Amino acid sequence: MSVGRVRCHGMAPWNPSGWTTSERTVTTETLELRALYSVVKHASYAKAARELGLSPSGVSRIITRLERRLGVRLVQRTTRKLSLTEAGVSFHAKAAQILTDLAEAEATVQASSTAARGSLRISAPVAFGLKHLVPLTDALLRLHPELSVEIVLVDRFVDLIHEEVDLAIRIGTLDASGLIARRLCQIRRVLVAARSYLETYGEPATLEELSEHECLLYSGFRRTDGWTLKGPDGLVSVPVSGRITSNTVQVLLEAARLGRGIAVGPTVLVSELLESGELIRLLAPYEFEPRSIYAVYPSARQLSTKVRVTVDFLASRLCDPPPWDACLGPAEE
Repeated sequence: MSVGRVRCHGMAPWNPSGWTTSERTVTTETLELRALYSVVKHASYAKAARELGLSPSGVSRIITRLERRLGVRLVQRTTRKLSLTEAGVSFHAKAAQILTDLAEAEATVQASSTAARGSLRISAPVAFGLKHLVPLTDALLRLHPELSVEIVLVDRFVDLIHEEVDLAIRIGTLDASGLIARRLCQIRRVLVAARSYLETYGEPATLEELSEHECLLYSGFRRTDGWTLKGPDGLVSVPVSGRITSNTVQVLLEAARLGRGIAVGPTVLVSELLESGELIRLLAPYEFEPRSIYAVYPSARQLSTKVRVTVDFLASRLCDPPPWDACLGPAEE
């Protein structure tokens, strides 16, 4: 990649090169102030966690770390309520003013800035990131030469605040949180198999016949012993079984390509295989319920230019119908 700077890694803790110790400390202390402010505002670790996009235990650890650093107790915890100590009242008042001043300063700077610059940390599922996010990032950096990107690919929901992620790409149903989510597009999911498998075992003519076939099972489904698809008559469930199960879709698709059975094929991953004929779609017009892709970020109130520009860019490139669905034609109503 000739423009910008991209760092890509797995689940290792973030320790960006080029940051001084003092810069890292400022970031940590700001998070501590925000956590204390939210806990006091809601009088609840759980509600503060939802606002910050953290777990309650994560918020508790941040407050404990702050108290240890200051050498005083700030929050009195009982089974019935939370309250501030005398030191906590004084510290909270100053912290609230600091956060207000910081928000005003950020708003002033961001309002005057139209160019995306600085480092953006973005998270995405592994398969989607490799196949689609990396090419999109290349195009984004060509448009914004002052922007650099760190790509974190993990197949789990990252804690945006605690792991200091600016923007995450998430697929599927979103849990309730204090995060802002912008829907980008959909992913359709169809049944696929290799021609070699069909020549050996035959092609199922009805959904019911799937029970007689070797199915490749995704352990991330609520049930691995049944599939529910939508067709002309609505939702239909059918029992399935097979000798290969995995928590990774790519494993199942590779097994399908090798002729080991019938798999659920997300179009975002199988469109090229369908076009090349390496995989064949089965039982059209039956499909699984489509899933949506979202861009998720911590707050709209102080949305930085780099995040706003990136979300707008992704929305312009990933809109319905997405390019990977072109091989299927229109979905059945």
